[in-house]
Amino acid sequence: MIKMRYLATLLLLCSVLTHAAPQDGFALVHDADGHTNLRKRPDLNAKVLAKIPNGTPLECVEELNETRSDFCFVQLQQASADDSGFIHYSRLIFPAADKSFVRLREQSGRDDTLTLSGNGQKVHIVARRIHPKRSDFSGISKDNFTARLYQGKPFYGVDSIIPKSVFALESITLNGQAVPAAELQGLFSPDFAATARGSNIYQGWEVYYRSSDKTLYLFGRQGSDGNPFSVCFIFKDGKFQRRYLWGAAI
Repeated sequence: MIKMRYLATLLLLCSVLTHAAPQDGFALVHDADGHTNLRKRPDLNAKVLAKIPNGTPLECVEELNETRSDFCFVQLQQASADDSGFIHYSRLIFPAADKSFVRLREQSGRDDTLTLSGNGQKVHIVARRIHPKRSDFSGISKDNFTARLYQGKPFYGVDSIIPKSVFALESITLNGQAVPAAELQGLFSPDFAATARGSNIYQGWEVYYRSSDKTLYLFGRQGSDGNPFSVCFIFKDGKFQRRYLWGAAI
């Protein structure tokens, strides 16, 4: 009997600790004021670097919270000196743990693509190996090894190195509705595999759907073999709405 009570107490304690532990991963800003403050340090009195609107997707990195368990470190899409900082956990919701979201699951398939579906929603991702033309790169360094732009826009996942061959996102669709090709341009993954399925380009994707406002969030961690970045594609009423992209916190 004593052993049973001890075991029950231990299980309860583990459960409490698990639920009390701070979360990390993909999150959305959710504040009663309609926005939240990005602060320079993990302190409610620290300098406010920016005001982030509700619904903005972020990635919370717990291990960079400077020992403050009630804050998480985040990076923003805009490129500036103040593109990263700290947000209090109470101003965020995490789709992976929020009951108002349904997570889409990967469907098995034999072709070299990725399909995630659930709750009447189906996301289909196609990646292909490409051989970028050197003439498509600009802002090339003096050593001819790196560049700033690909086809006039920033490119990601290969640490600015001019690649001879990479895996690239060819298409993303939600129930047949495509993300514009321009939103996929320059999202690369090193081709250290014979197929896209064998590489990391299909790994790290998470899809969450909230039926109350018919909004779907497609999160992805990419470039793990090169220069990591994270991306979020937002769909509203079945149509692509916006892309967010931020660099890895390294």
